[in-house]
Amino acid sequence: MNDDLRYREPYRDDQAANLRRLAASDELEPASDSPPTEGFFARLREAWNGAAARRHMRPLVEQQAGFNRALVDWLERPPGLLELDLGLIDQDRETMRLINNIGTLEARAAVVQGDRLVGRSLPTPTPRRLRIAYFSPLPPDRSGIADYSVVLLSCLAELADITLFVDDSAVIQSSGLPVEPIGDYPRRRGNFDLSLYQMGNNALHETMYDMLLRYPGVVVLHDYFLHHFVRHHTTGRGDWVGYGREMAYSLDDGGRRLARAIHEGRAEAPLFDQPLNKRLLDASLGLIVHSRFAAERALAQRPDLPLAIVPALVEAHSGHSLRDRLALPDDAVLFGSFGQITAEKGIDLALQALQRARRNNPDVHYLLVGEVRPDVDLSALIAAYELEDAVHQVGFVADLAEFVDWIHTADVVVNLRQPTVGETSAVALRAMAAARPLVVFDHGWYSELPGEAAMKTPPGDVDALQATMERLAVSAGERRAMGAAGLDYVRRNCQPEHVARAYNDFLHTIVESIARE
Repeated sequence: MNDDLRYREPYRDDQAANLRRLAASDELEPASDSPPTEGFFARLREAWNGAAARRHMRPLVEQQAGFNRALVDWLERPPGLLELDLGLIDQDRETMRLINNIGTLEARAAVVQGDRLVGRSLPTPTPRRLRIAYFSPLPPDRSGIADYSVVLLSCLAELADITLFVDDSAVIQSSGLPVEPIGDYPRRRGNFDLSLYQMGNNALHETMYDMLLRYPGVVVLHDYFLHHFVRHHTTGRGDWVGYGREMAYSLDDGGRRLARAIHEGRAEAPLFDQPLNKRLLDASLGLIVHSRFAAERALAQRPDLPLAIVPALVEAHSGHSLRDRLALPDDAVLFGSFGQITAEKGIDLALQALQRARRNNPDVHYLLVGEVRPDVDLSALIAAYELEDAVHQVGFVADLAEFVDWIHTADVVVNLRQPTVGETSAVALRAMAAARPLVVFDHGWYSELPGEAAMKTPPGDVDALQATMERLAVSAGERRAMGAAGLDYVRRNCQPEHVARAYNDFLHTIVESIARE
């Protein structure tokens, strides 16, 4: 029998409350006769009682029961009412802190158990391989994070023992790693030192988000803003009460009132102003981000959060130009944008700047590679700027090698985002790996790119964008120098092997910190 922690009764939907009830009693026990660590459950209860005493609160079981009653009363109010008093907000936050404490103590039990399995005691001179439960979108999902995970896993699996927990295990059996249904993780979690969650701002992360709020681990936050995700997760299902709860959790009573105004049509959702990631940060045992932009904002919300800035990764691809597929003049300079074409990608601004730049540089052309989303009327934009002969559309490209070849086809990659949600751009990294100069807006992660490789213009400034295009259109030497600088940058900072080692080092730091507590 495995030495993991198991429940005597089936796992139910009210997992957080059930976990507390079981842990406060004697119903949570090791599956083997040997406990994972002496006095673990005594320390668990002691930690909870200590937290309650410091905050002058009732014992945890009573407190949780009161919270549950208040929450039920609130949820049973007529639909659409988002009234949430400050006391319930405080209780909600306290619950997340307690879940974090539970996660830390459970991780410590798993670490000690793992060391016993290999016959070691902490601290050890040579760290053993960690056992990691890994949560992420994976192919065939159309997701940059899915592609990222494929590359990362190929290197991280050399350093740690990884099991993938996924919604649909049938589609990724070729990964070469153990694959299990995500629903099995609650009963299997005692077999892992840490869980690792790859989190982004879209619906592909719903199941893992629910899991990380119940079973905290280390989170990789690819997009600092999660407001789009939270909206989909709540109001996208008709759950306005849930949206009000998340707004209140992050923004206090003002968030509750704003959520009600949004529901009643008196305000717009602040999708690009409020990240709504506080609950995730409070639950996390550690955080990995890719930029100072995200790190500074995360630590402002939770200064005690263990955090590492690990550069985004990019694979080296020896692509080649597909220019012969395009009807281009021999001396044409080709600007290009790649990936999904959405309103936030600034294609309208790029085409407006292109129209102006062509007045003095008529051989400047533009390449668009990617799926056009419904919020962009691309044909109307091209017609409005009279660019029918200058814009070349390829559409969605499923094959990564071909996608990289199209990046190699461009002379300059224009990678705009307005507004930014604190994302990193795989396209920008692939452009630098292809030795192509970049044009970006000067905010968020993009501001941190090396100036030798990327020309940065003020967000939304079409005049500056036009001037940048005109400058690069006439200077092949500058384009080559910028491309070389970008290639050097990704070789020094973004190689998958380097990134995997940084992950492994940080995960060991988290485990060692937990073991010392």
